[in-house]
Amino acid sequence: MAATGEGEWELVVRSNRKGKNPTIVNGKLSKDEKREFFHKAPKATFNGAIETTPIGKENRKPKSPKAGSEAKKKSEKKTNSGSQQPRNLDEALSRLSVGEMQSLLDVVMSRFLDSPLIWLKDLASYLNVRINPVRQPDPVFKGQDPSYPASRLSSKVKQLLLSTLSQCSDTVLASFHKHCITNMVQEQIKGLSVAGYKLFLQILSMHRPHVGIVHLQSYCELRQSIQNQTPTCLSLLWAVGQPGINNFGIGLRIWMELMVPLIGLKNYSAYVVDYGCDVFSGGGGGGTEEYADILGVREFFSILDFTWCSSGSLAKPVQRQLFALYPKVKTTAFTSNPEVVLRNFFPSFLRRLNVDAPEQLKTELRTCLVQCLMQDPHCWSVWSQLYLKHLPQSAILLKHLVAEVDMLSQSSKTNKVEIQKMLKCFSETNKQMTHKIDSVPGLGEATEATNELLSHLRRVKTSKKSSGPRFWSILVMVLIIGIIWDIKSAGSFYGSKVGLTLERAGLIPYVEAIGRSLRFATIQVYRWCVHNIPFYYSKGCDLAEPYLLLVWSWFGVAVTYFWAGLESTVKYIPIMKESFDKSLPGLSTSVSHYASAALEYGNTTAIVVKDAAMPYLLQVHHYISTKVLIGALAPERLHEYLIGSIEYLRQLTLRMHSTLMDNFEQDSDNIVSKASL
Repeated sequence: MAATGEGEWELVVRSNRKGKNPTIVNGKLSKDEKREFFHKAPKATFNGAIETTPIGKENRKPKSPKAGSEAKKKSEKKTNSGSQQPRNLDEALSRLSVGEMQSLLDVVMSRFLDSPLIWLKDLASYLNVRINPVRQPDPVFKGQDPSYPASRLSSKVKQLLLSTLSQCSDTVLASFHKHCITNMVQEQIKGLSVAGYKLFLQILSMHRPHVGIVHLQSYCELRQSIQNQTPTCLSLLWAVGQPGINNFGIGLRIWMELMVPLIGLKNYSAYVVDYGCDVFSGGGGGGTEEYADILGVREFFSILDFTWCSSGSLAKPVQRQLFALYPKVKTTAFTSNPEVVLRNFFPSFLRRLNVDAPEQLKTELRTCLVQCLMQDPHCWSVWSQLYLKHLPQSAILLKHLVAEVDMLSQSSKTNKVEIQKMLKCFSETNKQMTHKIDSVPGLGEATEATNELLSHLRRVKTSKKSSGPRFWSILVMVLIIGIIWDIKSAGSFYGSKVGLTLERAGLIPYVEAIGRSLRFATIQVYRWCVHNIPFYYSKGCDLAEPYLLLVWSWFGVAVTYFWAGLESTVKYIPIMKESFDKSLPGLSTSVSHYASAALEYGNTTAIVVKDAAMPYLLQVHHYISTKVLIGALAPERLHEYLIGSIEYLRQLTLRMHSTLMDNFEQDSDNIVSKASL
C-alpha cells in the first residue's frame, strides 16, 4: 500500500507470474478476496505471540476432488468396519446387550423418576435402532413359530423387558401400546425398520394381553387408512393380533373386528384365515355364552356367506383352511346354550335357503335348520310366523324333514304333539291357498311335503326304544373301567380328566357330597353285614338243612339211576350191532371205512392248508411282533399291565377293607363311649 497525493491510500498490486492482472473493482477487494486475505493473515495466539503462515503453503496445489472422495470413502469404511449392520433379524437380536439396555434405563429412570411411559418409549426407540438388519424380515414373519421373534431373545434381555413392564400400570401400558403401534406404522411408511417395535409389542402382549385391545377401535380406523399399503397393514395386523395368540376371547375379538373385514381382499385373506385357525386351534371357545356378544348373528352370517358364496376367489389351500375353520366358528356362535340361542339364527338360515343357492350351501343350511328345530323348540313357532313370507324356502325344508322324520320323532327336546299341531296349521294354510297353487311359488311342494310328513309322524312311535339291559350293563362297565384308568393314570381324582371336567363345571362339591353319602352308606351296609350275616347264615342253615339233605339224596338217586341205565345201554350195544349186521350186512364196515377215509382226507387237507398258509402266518406273526406289539403294546409291557392291574385291584380291595374296618371300629368305640357315659 502507498499514500497518494490527496492523502488517501492506494492499493498497489503486483502482477502474477503469468502476467495476468488481478481483478480489482474500483480499487477495492471483493468478498472472496477479503475472506482469503483474513484467512492467510497472521494470527495471535493465547500467549500473545503471532503465528505466521508458512511460506509457500499458499502455493501448494489443492487436492483433486476425486482424491478427496476416495479418502472420505476410506475413512467411512474404517469407521464402519467395527460396527457392521447385522445381516438378518436373528443376528440383530443376538447382538442386543443387556448392559447397554440397563444403563439406558438407569439414566432415564434417574431423570424421569415418576414417568414410566418415558422409560418404555426410550427403551422401544433403543430396540428399534439396534434391531436394524440388512435383510428386513417378512411383515408377519411367515414360516416362523407364533412366539417369534421373542423366542430368539436371550433370557437376560427378556427378563429385563418383563421386569420393566411389571413396574407399569395397565393405563400406562395401554398408552405405550398405542404409541408403539402408531410409530411402527409411521416409520414403516417411511421405509424404516420396525422390528424393535414389533418385538416390544410381542413381549407386552405375552405379559398383559388385555391392554392390547384397549384402543382396538382406533386400530380399526388406522387399518382402514392404510389397507392399500400391504406391508404396513400386515405389520399392523400382526402386532395388534399378538394378544390373542394364547387368549381365545381376546383373539376372537381381534379377529372379528380387525381382520375379518379384510378377508375378501387378496393380499390379506391368507393371513386372516391363518390367524383365525391359530385362535381356534387351541380348543378355546367350545361354545360358551361369554363369546355371544363377540360372535353374534350378524358376525356369524358374514363368515358363512363368504365361506359358501365368495371363497371361490381365494387360493385353494386358503379355501380349504376356511372350510375347516367354519365348523369351529359355528360351534362358538351357537354357544353352550342352544336351547335359547338358535331361535335368533333360524330366520337368517331360512331366508338364505333359496332354490337357486349352491347345492353345498343348501346342504349346510338344511343341516343348520334341522339342528335349530331339534335343539330349540321355540324355532317351530318362529317358523310358523315366517311360513307364508318364505314359502319356497319352507317347502325345501319340509321336503328335507320328510327324509329326517326318524330323527325328528326320536329327538328328546321336541314336543311331538306341538309339532303335529304346527304341521296341521301348515296344512290348513295350504288348503286355504289351493286356488293359488299355480301362481304361488312353492305352494304345491309345501302341500305335498306337509301331508307326507304328517302321515309319517302318525306311523312313527313317539317314544324312543329303550336299549336292552345287556347293552347298558356293558356301557356302564366300560365307563367305570375308563374312569378308574383315568384316575390311575393321573395319580389322583382331582388331577384326572374326569376331575378337571367336573371342576370346570362346578360339580366338585356335589360329587364330594355324593361320595361322603356313599361312603357313609357303605360303612353302614358293611357294619350291618358283619353283624347280621353270620346270624342269618346260621339261621338259614338250621332252617334249610333238612331240605338240602333231601335234595342231595334225590340227586344221588338220580345219578345212580342214570349210571345204571348207561351200563345197561353199553351191554345192549353189541347185541344191537349184531342185529344191524344181520339185517343190513356190510353197513357197519362201510360206515367205519368211509369214516376213516373222511378222517384221513380231513387230516391230509389240514396238513396241506397248514403248509400253504404257513408263510403268510409267519409274515403276519412277523408284522404283529415288529409293528404292532412294540412299545406300549409289547408282550412284556402287556404282562406288566396285567400284573399291575391285578395288584392295583388287590391293593384297592385291601384298602377298602381296612378303611371299612377302621371306620367300623371307630364307630363302635364311639357307641361304647356314649353308652358308658
